[in-house]
Amino acid sequence: MAPSCQDSCAWFIRRASSLLAQAIQDGLEAHKAGDDETAATKLGQAVALAHESGNQDTAKLLANVVDVVDAATGTVRLKAKIADADEMALDTRSSKTVRVRK
Repeated sequence: MAPSCQDSCAWFIRRASSLLAQAIQDGLEAHKAGDDETAATKLGQAVALAHESGNQDTAKLLANVVDVVDAATGTVRLKAKIADADEMALDTRSSKTVRVRK
């Protein structure tokens, strides 16, 4: 039996969310390490994924840490000064909590 559209759509949304979260985490880690080039690349990927998936909430959080030149292509520039609160909000919202069975 072929997977339904609903199953395929759900898989796509989960995969996009996972890729988005990973790109954000990688970008923030690179920024903390002082690697602004990698940070801009990864956060640019996150901007493009948020744009593609219609995730406006995450796009707004990303706009607090990068200047978006072109959302569709993920072209961004890191902001000269990123507020700790903005970085923490993006970090917190992009992390997934997974319950572990005991």
